[in-house]
Amino acid sequence: MMQPILVATISLTAFLIVLLLNAGYALLSDVLQNRSSNKRHLASGNYADNEIRGRLKQTYANLSLSRRHARWREVLVVKVVQESEDVRSFYLVDQGYEPLPAALPGQHILVQCTRNLGAHGDCRCYTLSDDTAAGHWRITVKKNSDRPESISRWLHEEISAGDTLKVKGPSGSFYLQPSSERKVVLVSAGVGITPMLPMLIDAIRRPSQTVYVFAQFRDVAHMPFADSLSDLATKHPNVSMNLWISRFPSGVKGSARSLFHEGKFQSNHLIGHDGATNTSDYYLCGPEAWQEKIRTGLLLAGVPSESIRFELFQSAETPTLSNENMAEHNIHFKQSGSNARFESCHRNLLTCAGRNNVSLESGCRTGACGSCAVKLLRGKVRYTRRPQFHTQSNDILPCVCVPETDIELDA
Repeated sequence: MMQPILVATISLTAFLIVLLLNAGYALLSDVLQNRSSNKRHLASGNYADNEIRGRLKQTYANLSLSRRHARWREVLVVKVVQESEDVRSFYLVDQGYEPLPAALPGQHILVQCTRNLGAHGDCRCYTLSDDTAAGHWRITVKKNSDRPESISRWLHEEISAGDTLKVKGPSGSFYLQPSSERKVVLVSAGVGITPMLPMLIDAIRRPSQTVYVFAQFRDVAHMPFADSLSDLATKHPNVSMNLWISRFPSGVKGSARSLFHEGKFQSNHLIGHDGATNTSDYYLCGPEAWQEKIRTGLLLAGVPSESIRFELFQSAETPTLSNENMAEHNIHFKQSGSNARFESCHRNLLTCAGRNNVSLESGCRTGACGSCAVKLLRGKVRYTRRPQFHTQSNDILPCVCVPETDIELDA
């Protein structure tokens, strides 16, 4: 006869086994039910996984394109178009008719003036002004000067279809961000419209993307791409187009419902839509003083600084940050083996290098394009204006900095 204690022990063990089995079945049932529920949840579209994956993919692609190493290449000019009184577009293709590298909407290329090869100021940056998926590159150039050494004059007067250009790129950190939820506000003055065109075309392709365009022009003779802009506005209802003309045609009256407006827009015009301060990204391109005025107005209206992106390719007459009381310092250029003395007459390190026959690439001369980036091997520098281009570790931008001590550059 089995002992009472042993019977109680077996009974307790059996009870625990049954309890665990029941718990396991319940757990398995919950897992299966949750899995089935999740499938229904995904199928119903309540999760935005595909949207998130799409944005991640686009973000990684953008980072890859923006951080790649640009190289020099020869391109063929296949067409030249007069866009306005002082603005021309140059259509470029690979000489072997191979696909050109992809670009982000808003990026630029560096163009070398072969006529003045080796001279001070022989390169300039020009934004790619066409659809980045068009299969060609297009740069749009305003004739800024009649000086013999002017690169814009050289392009306007000497370059035509059939000629070749030496270019580098695309590159640049000023481009349309991948988010499809935030509203896009494109703000330009004059030839600053060039990066806005590819940005606008790219934004239009995105589902439910709302785009506001504010473009300022001097008069009807100086309105590059006005026809293209008005056509895009007509075809795409999600685009709010506002073209402002400082000197409106005599006898013509603008209207609040028209694409064309008389006078000049101010920052308050840019924040008249829903979500203007917290769900909109602003992209600015134009003269520096104008950009600073618009940017200040947006900040005062409550737009976060990280929602305002801008780029300049025209050097200001005076540095943004103080450049007074500069001390003289010695500079050693390691690769060339040259030594130089930085003096108060030098505007920046780029100027000093040029006057001492040390060749450094340069484009924008405003700290925007990164063309002049060089490694600082020893010493310390101070920036005369805040650079827009984000440099790699130990790199500096000679076009917008001066030495604070004796320095050595890998140049």
